[in-house]
Amino acid sequence: MDIKQLKNFVVIVESNFNISETSKKIHISQPALSKMILNFERDEEIELFERSNGRLQSLTPAGENFYYNAVELIKQYEEMMEGLRDASSKMKGKIKIGIPPLVNTVLFTEIIPKLILENPNIQFNIIEMGALELQKSLILQEIDLAVLLKPSDFMKNNIEEVLIAKNDLCAFMSKDHRLAKRDKLSWSELNNESMAMFKESFMVNHYLMLKFESENIKPHIKMRSHSWDYLLHSMEYSSLITILPSLVSEFCSLKNIVKVEFDDPISWEIILCRQVKAHYTRVEAFVFRCLRDYFNNYTMHKKK
Repeated sequence: MDIKQLKNFVVIVESNFNISETSKKIHISQPALSKMILNFERDEEIELFERSNGRLQSLTPAGENFYYNAVELIKQYEEMMEGLRDASSKMKGKIKIGIPPLVNTVLFTEIIPKLILENPNIQFNIIEMGALELQKSLILQEIDLAVLLKPSDFMKNNIEEVLIAKNDLCAFMSKDHRLAKRDKLSWSELNNESMAMFKESFMVNHYLMLKFESENIKPHIKMRSHSWDYLLHSMEYSSLITILPSLVSEFCSLKNIVKVEFDDPISWEIILCRQVKAHYTRVEAFVFRCLRDYFNNYTMHKKK
């Protein structure tokens, strides 16, 4: 669960397990809340709630332990964010941050707006482009921070790297595709398949082309795009397959698209990078620290 889902879980418990009342308090539909609970219980193979006729009645022993931990984590998170607000009250300056569009959507939609709103005297310039282009921009010092994919081609003594997230790449396709009902896919099954992929400047594309070459796979690439949501939507009524991080399924609920994992997945590792310098501006040091600490906390929540 991420921090928002943890908060939703706590509200359910504190609303006496009334999904309808909780839905009104947090402005999320009842089906979405129920799906969140069921998905988490299924993924973790554990039950958080005692049920009667399908209705939540109380917490299981595991649910009680999880609830107390969730309350503590939320308290720590809010204290951390309050500390950020206090530390940044007099911060002033400019910063350029390069983030790939897909990464920006799935990981930065909470923290970047929060930093912008809570630091009105800092001018944030968010640059969206492929990881390969961002890597070059960081080397040329055209940007201050870059969010890239690992492995990178950097000399380790020149660039500081912090791992902020890790996810597996999965295949996305129409529910009517002949491979859609597979529990797992082997890479060899993509041989001669029609595919849609990111443009060449995107590191995900680079990973996949190396994988295809090593496995002697020759897919038919029919379409390329810089937009992950366009790639995903294009699967709905076509025979194409695209490959994206598993995380995107949390941001798109197209009923005609399925996600199929690989039996030997490629890990999508996201790193926060900056040039190693003798001295950083206060803004550079502050924003780097905020992002690093946020994702340390984010990772801890996901593990829970």
